[in-house]
Amino acid sequence: MQEMKVSLKKRVETSELNTCTKLEDLKNQFISKMDCMQLQQNIEKKTYQETTQTELNKLREHKKSLDMLIDSVRNMSSLTEKGKKILETQFIHPVRSCRQVTKLSRKYLIHIEQDSKLFEVLCEQNNFGGGWTVIQHRFDGSVDFYRNWTKYRNGFGNLEGEFWLGLEYVHQITKNRPHELLVEIKDFYGNYGYAKYDGFELDSESEEYELKKLGTYSGTAGDSMKLHKYQKFSTFDRDNDAHADSSCAKKYRGAWWYRKCYDANLNGRYQNTTGDGSAIVWYHFKNDFRGLSFLRIMIRDIIN
Repeated sequence: MQEMKVSLKKRVETSELNTCTKLEDLKNQFISKMDCMQLQQNIEKKTYQETTQTELNKLREHKKSLDMLIDSVRNMSSLTEKGKKILETQFIHPVRSCRQVTKLSRKYLIHIEQDSKLFEVLCEQNNFGGGWTVIQHRFDGSVDFYRNWTKYRNGFGNLEGEFWLGLEYVHQITKNRPHELLVEIKDFYGNYGYAKYDGFELDSESEEYELKKLGTYSGTAGDSMKLHKYQKFSTFDRDNDAHADSSCAKKYRGAWWYRKCYDANLNGRYQNTTGDGSAIVWYHFKNDFRGLSFLRIMIRDIIN
């Protein structure tokens, strides 16, 4: 009897142990499943958040692009109005001189007479009261000014950079109305000066573009044009200077209204020198042959 009790007790204990073990396994499986479900939930949540954030970012980019497009349309409308005014000024209603244009320094289309040929000029409106037509501009040496007669007659370079407008254009501008002349210079040390003349006119090509009229000087650069008054223009292929033995244009690598030879050599070489006569020189600025780093020649019609 006692043995049966002991055996039964062992069976019960074994059964309880097995049951507990199974329950523990089930518990662990359940916990593991719950962890998997939670992990899956987290992954799905993260993926959803990332997807949502990506879509939001795309929407923000679309909004930004739309805003930029709206701004561009507005700017285009504004530019269209400005462009219309420029076109009206430059092409629909060309002017006779830079005195008649708006207060903007830029290119304009002009005609000397009502039925004359149209051509572009650069107008300077900021200095010395504005209304100036730029006929020469040098500031970086990017354009070679050692050119022949035809080039100096017709002009060369670019109005947005260095250029020579052309002797024929200057003759046409100055022949029927009184003009004044302004020369601005600066050396490589930063010293600035200007020379202003209250009269200026070029004769025709048949007269070799003679410096027919040069008025009274005023300014800070010294008078280096007086020597050249009534002289004909010379280039290396057309020698009109007063020097019997040689060509000033060839000797000094320029083109100008040379006499024997010059006080001004504004179409010389662009170089930083102090004693080379072939440089861009305005002798009476410092009474030497220093090269100039900046040069601008302008004319303006005189209003009585």
